[in-house]
Amino acid sequence: MNSNGSPDAAARTVILVVDDEPFVLRVIGSILRARGYTVLSASNAMEALEVFRRSPAPRLLLTDVVMPGISGPELAANLLALDPGLRVLFTAGMPDSPLIRENILEKGHPFLPKPFLPSQLLDKIGEVLAPRACAAQA
Repeated sequence: MNSNGSPDAAARTVILVVDDEPFVLRVIGSILRARGYTVLSASNAMEALEVFRRSPAPRLLLTDVVMPGISGPELAANLLALDPGLRVLFTAGMPDSPLIRENILEKGHPFLPKPFLPSQLLDKIGEVLAPRACAAQA
């Protein structure tokens, strides 16, 4: 569910999805577009930085944690420096790894472990975009 549950709000919400697995990137994009979100996609952090600079400002960054080159947490830090109001949701297939535990879970960042159901993805996005979540992340 989006931040206020209406399809119109979802259509105005831009989400930047970053994942180095093409299949995962396509599936997440399809799920979000079907729900009415505007989706920007990138297959790595460098591409995401370029997309971010030339596209409508996303309200949410949905990024894999573990990627070649620049990691999801590093990407998030770079984008948050450009837009402190950006919401961030991390995802990864290895939730027990030290990288995830130390950089995401222990710091209280929103996280969704892979694999997940479409409903879990949409619910988590709704939580992260909710006004109370925005105030708590600030």
